[in-house]
Amino acid sequence: MIPQVKCRHFALAICVWVMAAFFGSVEFSFAGSGDSPTWQYGLSFSYMTGDYGTDEDTDIYYTAVSIKRYFGEGDITLTIPYLDISDDGATFVGGVVEPIEGAGGGSGLGDVILKGRYYAVEQDELLPYIDLVGSIKFPTADEDKGLGTGKTDFTFMVEFARRLQDEQWIALLDLGYTFVGEPSGYDVDNRWIYSIGAAYELDPDITLSGYIDGRTAIFEGNDDPLSILLMGEYKYFPDLRFDTVLEFGLNDGAPDYGITFRVRKRY
Repeated sequence: MIPQVKCRHFALAICVWVMAAFFGSVEFSFAGSGDSPTWQYGLSFSYMTGDYGTDEDTDIYYTAVSIKRYFGEGDITLTIPYLDISDDGATFVGGVVEPIEGAGGGSGLGDVILKGRYYAVEQDELLPYIDLVGSIKFPTADEDKGLGTGKTDFTFMVEFARRLQDEQWIALLDLGYTFVGEPSGYDVDNRWIYSIGAAYELDPDITLSGYIDGRTAIFEGNDDPLSILLMGEYKYFPDLRFDTVLEFGLNDGAPDYGITFRVRKRY
């Protein structure tokens, strides 16, 4: 169960952010020219819990502010997170949870992530959309509290998307690899990342999607994390979007369940 005080803070922060984003959109949405956005800022709140093969659950609260800059053929995103981890059962690597023993537990700044994306290929006949993605995880989190590994990681990904013949369905596939910095006192492996799924555009404002999301474990002896992700996106205004993500873990490498709320505002 989510502690009552933290739950109240969580709900209050969401309400404040949504109200600010809403009133900002009322001012700007109807005067927009329809041009492509230049900037996007967002805020996300996540709660995850799981026992990760131990006798006790570890509760994790993850809040992140993101700033994205769009360019003609790509974009760059900076993500700054704040973490609260209740116990020593897990840490974070590249923005995702990893089971670990003896890492402590606490709250504070997470690892800052800088991600760049290049729109490499547009869909054309047999070719899907292809994006090339690279990211750097800076070791800004306190490793003694179990908030990170204290080392820099590098991730490279290729993302594929193909709009199917009826136009409402989109097939999705992501493949990636992370070079994991080795934290003090631990032997770690680099990891593969993958997800496969589909999105359905229910109408111009609502998109539903589902994924099988997995990666290889970086700590020897852990299960390779594997989850089902269900996501809904609602375009309240053309420049204001709300997302909800539900996660259901399929093994001890992943959280038992998790929920994320995200708001994104474009200019």
